[in-house]
Amino acid sequence: MSQQILVPIDGSASARKALEHACLIQRATQAGIHLLHVPEVPIAKDSLGAMVGASPVDYTPEKGHLAGEHLLEEAWQAVGGGDGAVTYHVVEGRPAQTIVQQATDLGVDMIIMGSRGLSDLKSLVVGSVSHKVSHIAPCPVITLHVPD
Repeated sequence: MSQQILVPIDGSASARKALEHACLIQRATQAGIHLLHVPEVPIAKDSLGAMVGASPVDYTPEKGHLAGEHLLEEAWQAVGGGDGAVTYHVVEGRPAQTIVQQATDLGVDMIIMGSRGLSDLKSLVVGSVSHKVSHIAPCPVITLHVPD
């Protein structure tokens, strides 16, 4: 059975760097790569909608799913695509829990993900997604950070 790697993609430079590292491992081991995007539902722009946290009237889960697939395809092409096995997954939910659930469901051997580098104060208050994933994942987690 070949090795399987999960790479969450959020569009950040750190996520792109994580994908580059996953591709290096893929070339060396013939691993399969699973790209995952967890869409963030946008907040309405009007004052009432923004106040209650509603999503825009024209937002549909299908639009979020299509945008997520487009983001994954762009990320894959930006690192050169390649001949290796890759699958795209767009799954709604809370990011850390969704990443861990997908890792479990897909039976991956490792997660390679970026860190947006939250400030120390903000990390203490809410914690980063990568920090949460590293504590509850069923497999090793490699986290990469690209300094500003």
